[in-house]
Amino acid sequence: MYEVPGEHRPGCRDVRVLTLAMLAVIAPLIGAVAIIAGGIAASIWLFTIHPALALIPVALIVAAIVIYARWEQIRYRPPGL
Repeated sequence: MYEVPGEHRPGCRDVRVLTLAMLAVIAPLIGAVAIIAGGIAASIWLFTIHPALALIPVALIVAAIVIYARWEQIRYRPPGL
């Protein structure tokens, strides 16, 4: 096969850029799944100790959702309010 002047063949740098772009998309999702699985495991473990302790991970999840909602309200406030 012949090479056209001015064109480059894909090499290690291109593979590295594509790999990093793919990991930038996938890594947060894998992290979220790991955190959710850890929360479920912690909830089950705490439930085996005492049923009331199983509410601790639930309270943490609710607090995280409330904090995120407040942050979104402040960050994306509609104009005129």
